[in-house]
Amino acid sequence: MDLEQLRALLAKAERFYQPEREPSIFALGGRGYYENPTTDLLAFFLDPAQVHGLEECFLTALLNCLPNTSMLTPSLRAAPQREVVTHNSNRIDLVLPGDGWDLLLENKIFHGQVNPFADYEAFAQRELNDGERPLVYAVLSPSGKSVRAAWHGLSYAQFIEAARQQLAQRMLTHPVDKWQVFARDFLLHLENITVEKAMDAKAVNFVIEHLHQINKLTRLKDQVINALDAKVLDKLDSEVSGYKRYTRRHNWENGPALRYASKSWKTWSDVVLYLSGASSAMKPSIRVYLCDVDEKLKELGQQLFMGNETNMWLEKSDSILCFSWVLNHFDEQEVLGLIVEKMKLLMTFENELRPQFSKRVAAGLSQ
Repeated sequence: MDLEQLRALLAKAERFYQPEREPSIFALGGRGYYENPTTDLLAFFLDPAQVHGLEECFLTALLNCLPNTSMLTPSLRAAPQREVVTHNSNRIDLVLPGDGWDLLLENKIFHGQVNPFADYEAFAQRELNDGERPLVYAVLSPSGKSVRAAWHGLSYAQFIEAARQQLAQRMLTHPVDKWQVFARDFLLHLENITVEKAMDAKAVNFVIEHLHQINKLTRLKDQVINALDAKVLDKLDSEVSGYKRYTRRHNWENGPALRYASKSWKTWSDVVLYLSGASSAMKPSIRVYLCDVDEKLKELGQQLFMGNETNMWLEKSDSILCFSWVLNHFDEQEVLGLIVEKMKLLMTFENELRPQFSKRVAAGLSQ
């Protein structure tokens, strides 16, 4: 598999990458967010008489998404009914008693549809319908598909877009209040847990189909990182006096972090090459971590490492002083030169400044 084929594979994979989504308050907590609480909130927002004051925004959005409902009035004659039990002890997720109509809604956060739809229909025709009101059946799911002809399939993406349009129109004539904020956040959460799931199936199929090529690409990445690591070590060995190899490698959130220290040090201080793939234009950064530093050592470290292009911060209860230099693009010689430069400074800090300061502190304590 040559480089041109790999480039083509990467270009094809772009369409399956999942964007980072804005979190919602409904996603907080340590448990999953499943169909029952989702349907409870749907029932709340679908009821124009509820305290949210959004009137028929959600109900109109739902009806607009279904076929042959343009003549239905977006109002309810009674509150939505949850978990309606049929004669066979099956449970209908949500029943909306409309003004001149009845709607049965099955809510499927996940894709499986194994519900006893025939029983639902028989119950609705005997118990809910008076012979004059039309019955509407709908399945709300990530895919928007229905396994039974009488039940209209409705995707979460379609419903969310319709509800957002209704809320946007309402905001033109009504001041923003907490319920509008809650409603928009609820829609955001529905999008995060359902629209992304619908996309995942395509991504899974792509990965399975191209797994052999992806493995080759992964091996190529590892070979490149190993080769770069070897070049860094050779450069440090040849140009940094007194350097004794000690390396670690971490996989940070967006890419590998190659860490270099000297065996002679008693601390975990090191120079790090971070290859971040957070954006399409990879910008490598060189970092220095000064560990176990007090206020005086921080001052010495700043004098040694600070410059016009330096970012600085503290970690782990302020006992680690960190510096970073970000490059606009990857240039191997520039990267190697910067690592050597920072390692020479770190050797000075660990082998000279830290011991001298420790001796002065010990001498002061003994007097």
